[in-house]
Amino acid sequence: MSALSVVSVADRAGFHIFAAALRSSDYFNLLEGGGPFTVFAPSDVAFSALSDGALDTLLYQDRDRLRLVLGYHIAAGKVATTRLIGKRIRGVMQAGGDVIIDGRADLRVNDASVIKPDLMARNGVVHGINALLSPRTVAAALS
Repeated sequence: MSALSVVSVADRAGFHIFAAALRSSDYFNLLEGGGPFTVFAPSDVAFSALSDGALDTLLYQDRDRLRLVLGYHIAAGKVATTRLIGKRIRGVMQAGGDVIIDGRADLRVNDASVIKPDLMARNGVVHGINALLSPRTVAAALS
């Protein structure tokens, strides 16, 4: 286990845009606290899949949408992949709504694949993913 928070672990593992967005959000103080949390951190490549305009709007202009998207990557509790393998479960996210975590074949969260699992932090675990998770209400606006 690391002495670092989930935000710092995500940043050190190469999920820089996600970590920077968390640091600029209302979630930062929460995620620096005790937890535990399970965080699905989208890769920088996942963020770059958005158009430049959509990415700039998300990161710098629409704080409400950013809060919703970030919160859709955070769940209460610490869940390592060993508890997910061979199962299909529903995870309730911080921003409301839920995701489907499917570990019956490859480990997936909705349509995203887990690319860096089990990055342990002092207050939870980070699983790196290859796509942005987005509540249905936000998905259309990000395209």
